Amino acid sequence: LVFSYPLMKRYTNWPQLVLGLTFNWGAFMGWAATHGSLDYSVALPLYASGVTWTLVYDTLYAHQDKKDDAKLGLKSTALHFGDNTKPILHAFSTFTFANWLMVGNQLGYDSWMYYGGCGLAYLHLLWQVHTAKLNEKEGDDNLGSRFRSNSHVGALVFVSCVAGNVMATV
Repeated sequence: LVFSYPLMKRYTNWPQLVLGLTFNWGAFMGWAATHGSLDYSVALPLYASGVTWTLVYDTLYAHQDKKDDAKLGLKSTALHFGDNTKPILHAFSTFTFANWLMVGNQLGYDSWMYYGGCGLAYLHLLWQVHTAKLNEKEGDDNLGSRFRSNSHVGALVFVSCVAGNVMATV
């Protein structure tokens, strides 16, 4: 998958999906390395949440390049979704959140800190999509700033996982 991603813009409308499948493979590797086995009831929803989260942030990012991509005959979810981008990304954001909740449930987390933190991360994703200017002018940074703000989403999810794990052991 890693070597195929750059080529996917020539062959599929879903290169961002390939990116998500590639980037998030670590969910399986990390779980197995940490636990010595693979618990699919946790690893699959964790992987799925990463894939759909990648679809959200990289589709927003791809909207910056859609004019050039179209001229070059390249494909992307930004071009494929077109005017339906926001509702589709809202759905992917919701799927991401649902999988975060499933992971917490499978791990036995019952702390409001885990679920509240994931809820804040979900709200941040919704904010990104809602406020994205999909047809921004060159030189604007709306989409770039939305893309970069995913570091905040990741931080919220990370802190939520740490808090959920700590609270589950208390």
